[in-house]
Amino acid sequence: MRVAVVGGGVSGLAAAHELLAASGGDGVRVTLYEEEDRLGGRASTVAVDDGAGRVHLDLGFLIFNQATYSHMMEWLEGLGVEMERSDMSFSVSTQSDGGSRGCEWGNGNGISSLLAQKTNILKPSFWRMVREILKFKNDALTYLEYHEHNTDVDCNETLGQFIQSHGYSLFFQEAYLIPVCAGLWPSSSQGVLSLSAFFVLSFFHNHDLLQLFRYPQLPTVKALLQSVVDKVKGELESMGCRIKTSCRVKSVSSFDGAGHRVLENDGSEETYDSVILGVHAPNALKVLGAEATHYELKILGACQYVHRDIYLHCDQNLMPRNSSAWSAWNFLGTTSRGFSVTYWLNHIQKIESARPFLVTLDAPCVPDHVLLKWSTSLPVPSVALAKAYLQLDKIQGKRGIWFCGAYQGHGFHEDGLKAGKAAAQGLLGKKCELLLNPKQMIPSWTEAGVRLAVARFFNLYISIAD
Repeated sequence: MRVAVVGGGVSGLAAAHELLAASGGDGVRVTLYEEEDRLGGRASTVAVDDGAGRVHLDLGFLIFNQATYSHMMEWLEGLGVEMERSDMSFSVSTQSDGGSRGCEWGNGNGISSLLAQKTNILKPSFWRMVREILKFKNDALTYLEYHEHNTDVDCNETLGQFIQSHGYSLFFQEAYLIPVCAGLWPSSSQGVLSLSAFFVLSFFHNHDLLQLFRYPQLPTVKALLQSVVDKVKGELESMGCRIKTSCRVKSVSSFDGAGHRVLENDGSEETYDSVILGVHAPNALKVLGAEATHYELKILGACQYVHRDIYLHCDQNLMPRNSSAWSAWNFLGTTSRGFSVTYWLNHIQKIESARPFLVTLDAPCVPDHVLLKWSTSLPVPSVALAKAYLQLDKIQGKRGIWFCGAYQGHGFHEDGLKAGKAAAQGLLGKKCELLLNPKQMIPSWTEAGVRLAVARFFNLYISIAD
């Protein structure tokens, strides 16, 4: 059986690897197409000068949760990739439309980060937000657990409906929820509130954005990302995979009623028994062209992407004004003009340098000291996408074509990896439940007990003025 895998990002790499590993190479010949000159998708490594020498920075794949990124962990460990611990602390810095200071706080250094802006101590609205964040975690986990045990219930509720039904304050929304959401999925305040509650709450839980005082130490890749990609490439080639980089697939079409013709941009073509499209949903539809079926148009068309400009820079103006609030993730902006998110690479990757190396998505202006600029697209977790996700079985393998990508989850590498493996296993006729990972959403009894104790403490000792 000849199989074409289109896309050399994490989904395509996982699909090709799974096809060859699960079949033992017996009768399966895989060709992997990638339009860029390298594999790896968003995962890359760059070398920059910090004034004292060369520093290597990993971009696109930073830190991940050991419980919810279990397949990525297993895959990397199987490749012999060494890990080290990092953290998922975050900060929020809001401004008024006129540029004056709003609210600034973080959770990276305990109480000193929480009260980085000293005036917060005297604000009843701030302390109410603190209590509401604790309540929000409890409400979110209860909501997710309910949907895990009631899979027949549609996840149609928007984030705004969830917030309204639970009675959260405007300050909670403007100083916590909207900045974090808008930084992750660029949108207006109203746009944030129209996002799928299930997707957003799942993401917050999976990435520990519900934590206020305790942020987790999470694994990150110790080796350079490019070396990890090179390991994957070497293993694929050792299993007989043919890899074609700098090769854009122009179209995939039916061939003689049995099989598919893959047409490359230079006009050359090859035929295959099956095809796995490990690219963004709109790109998959573009490749299929007029042959896309009704359900393919409906399901893949429900996946909308947001374009993001990304800067690697050293501009501290895109970080909290108070250095005690500096965290791994830093959300900054206004509710009307939008928010950006800045990753502090020195902290995340344990880089010892006098220069701060920062990665900012959707900066409000071009940062000073830009080292690199690039763009990417990420799926928006809408209610429409959540509904479409439940109908994937209507298009997977129905005519010898399989689809995979991070859009089949939250848009991150674990989602892409699972989708790629699931597509490959489906093509091989194996039952796969990789895309179902509900247990990550249930807190342990220890977690639940600690959460309840802390919540009771705040309820007893912090009073909120009207």
